[in-house]
Amino acid sequence: MIGIISALGSESVLLSSRLTDAREEKHAGALYRIGKIDGVEVVLVVCGVGKVNAAMHAQAMMDFYHPEAVLQSGVAGSLSPSLDIYDLVIGDKLSYHDMQDFVIERFGPLEKEYFSDAPLVKIAKETTNGVVGKIASGDLFVSDKETKRDIAERTQALCVEMEGAAVAHTAHLNEVPFLALRVISDSADVALEVAFDVFEKAAAKKSAEIVLAMLPKISRALSERKKK
Repeated sequence: MIGIISALGSESVLLSSRLTDAREEKHAGALYRIGKIDGVEVVLVVCGVGKVNAAMHAQAMMDFYHPEAVLQSGVAGSLSPSLDIYDLVIGDKLSYHDMQDFVIERFGPLEKEYFSDAPLVKIAKETTNGVVGKIASGDLFVSDKETKRDIAERTQALCVEMEGAAVAHTAHLNEVPFLALRVISDSADVALEVAFDVFEKAAAKKSAEIVLAMLPKISRALSERKKK
């Protein structure tokens, strides 16, 4: 089984519409949809915005459904002038942009960076024309160019969002393979309030389409990994 976590309902609409043999269960206030997409067993959840929601439902997903891998897909804001609206970032590394370095250094089990599973990153690269790079996460709706510039300088990330590092953190502690995929919904030099409402739904749909294209390949790769 593959777990797929989305923060927003728009990021999960297409995936939910493709479910067969579906059933629903509720945990910690969120609806989990379990079924198959093109024959691949999946569990979907819309966790809600922010790090706490993301970590809580990543852990619940792992405790209740024991997925062989967890994907976290959705939209993000660009931190790089080289990224355009609807470009895909394949997050090979993730970090928090709103946690002080000395806290990370002094208090375990925090890590400066969390990593997507290398074989899953490879599948994403082979399936899409996405850009591989770092994703920064924090409990901040980044809405101005100055804040974006500050986060980019401090983290060297390509894009910013509010959940990915928390899911990666949870997957790391549970030793579950993880992959972050983010489609750009607003560019580095445009105010978020202008861009998000215009591009969010289309970017979310593209993110889900990329997941759908990857699922059979990920399922095969995980099956082969179990045989070794």
